[in-house]
Amino acid sequence: MAYAGARHGPELWLKWSPPLFGVAFALALGSARRQVRDNLRRALGKRSLVEEQLDVARTFVSYAGCLAEALGSERPEVLRARRRIRDGQLRALLAAEGGLIIGTAHFGAWDAAAPLLAKDFGRPVIVAMQAEADSEARALHDAVRARAGVRVVHVGGHPLDALPLLHHLQDGGIVAVQLDRVPRGGRAVSVPFLGRELAMPEGPFALAAIAQVPLVPLFVRRAGYLDYELGAGMPIRLPERATPAELREAAARAAGEMERSVRACPTQWFEFG
Repeated sequence: MAYAGARHGPELWLKWSPPLFGVAFALALGSARRQVRDNLRRALGKRSLVEEQLDVARTFVSYAGCLAEALGSERPEVLRARRRIRDGQLRALLAAEGGLIIGTAHFGAWDAAAPLLAKDFGRPVIVAMQAEADSEARALHDAVRARAGVRVVHVGGHPLDALPLLHHLQDGGIVAVQLDRVPRGGRAVSVPFLGRELAMPEGPFALAAIAQVPLVPLFVRRAGYLDYELGAGMPIRLPERATPAELREAAARAAGEMERSVRACPTQWFEFG
């Protein structure tokens, strides 16, 4: 139903239904609502009840808007979405030859980043992610991404899952990974994040070292309806034979970039527990 409305419904539905659904889910999902409130307190500290509840609702509304636009990625309106790259170095990296790892998170319009990179820069993009437990939802989302020009590789099921990613990087492609999810069976490194420890996957950093490509933390803020702002941190480069300490230092740098983005726009951090 969500896909049908986002893909085939009138533009008014795409634009105005997400706020209604977002508020409805915020009211209905008590556990997720409390998790969002805790997230906001980590980023902003404890505030008045009214301020906190308004930002909780804004978070759900932001998520609904990002999800609708991701599901509607084949629509002509979405293909004409406004996007801005804040960092000139990122534009140069994207335009240059050679492989590149994009490290993102469940923040803002993260699912829009890969199709935009594929379309704007003509670069082949693979999204590496753990397979969703719901096979029907997995097939739907993978098909939407494929039609947007993005290939999905599911990781976490076998030690050799990363081989297609390595070959893709060696051929000059882009690999997009989520840095706030550790695939099942994957190795994790613990790094500071918003006053607590965050388990971050070691794999993307080890892959960057082996392939000798930079890893760029990239977070996509949804500034409004079909309006995206891509903000990147400094490229992270590792020696080919990176030590565990070097991998952890790289992960800590990426977590620092993620923390800066979350503190700047906490209602677009979509961690629902």
